[in-house]
Order: sequence, then structure tokens, then C-alpha cells
Amino acid sequence: MRVKMFHIALTALAVLAMTSSLALARPGGGPGAGQGGCSNMGSGMSQLTPEKQAIFQKLRDAFVAKTASLRAVLAVNMAELNALSVPQNPDQAKIDALSKQIGDLQGKLLSERTQFRTQVTKDVGPGMGRGMRSGMGGGMGSGMGGGMMAGCQGDGL
Repeated sequence: MRVKMFHIALTALAVLAMTSSLALARPGGGPGAGQGGCSNMGSGMSQLTPEKQAIFQKLRDAFVAKTASLRAVLAVNMAELNALSVPQNPDQAKIDALSKQIGDLQGKLLSERTQFRTQVTKDVGPGMGRGMRSGMGGGMGSGMGGGMMAGCQGDGL
């Protein structure tokens, strides 16, 4: 019995090691890069004057505050959609209605993000609001681990 438990534990450890190495091998992976690390922070912000940095931060904070409730409702609806999809006989009408609500929320977020990017380009300069994503777990970046402030402060931009 002990040998069997040892083999199970060893197999689980091997699987964990293999999946961890795959995560670190992806583009933008590794310590301090991508989501959770703010190493990309300096790339765009360091090129701005302190005044422009303050303007960008103020615009970003306003955007985060303005869209927080939309993002929260979207997260709840996504979780509810996942829960509705689990039963053996899911209620397709409820799923369709919730999917429409999710699409509407995503459209509103896209509109807000576009307004934010336009304002940033106008007040700070081109390229600073580029590549933002407001999906679940997304960061300000264009691709895995890329972009400015990817995953910083857990704001889900």
C-alpha cells in the first residue's frame, strides 16, 4: 500500500514539474514577466515625463473605477454561464439569454476601453493605451506576458 501511494505521489510531482516547465517556457514567461510581474512597467512609462505619467495614471485609475462594476457583473455572469452549462440537461434558453447579456457587457467594456485609449492618445501620446484587454484575467498587453502593466495590481484590464 505504501509503495502504491509513493508511486502516485511521485507521478503527481512529475506531472507538476512538467507543466511548470511548460508555463515558464512560453513567450513572456518566467520570473517577473507577464501576469503577476510588473517588469514591463518601465518600458513605456519610463519614456514619459513625470507629468505625462501622472496624467496616464489618473486616466487609468478613472477607467478602472468607471468599469469596475461592469467587470464585476461580467465575472458573475461568466461564472453563472459556466454553472448553467454543467447539468446533464442544461436550460438552453437561460444559456442563450445569459450569453446575450455577456455580449452586451463586453460591448460596453469595449466602448469604454476605446474612449479611454482615445483620451490617452490625446493627453499622453500615441501607443500608451494600446493593447488593453478587459477580459477575464487579461492584462494591459498584446499577447502573452506582453505589454505595459500586464497583470499589475490585479485590476483585470
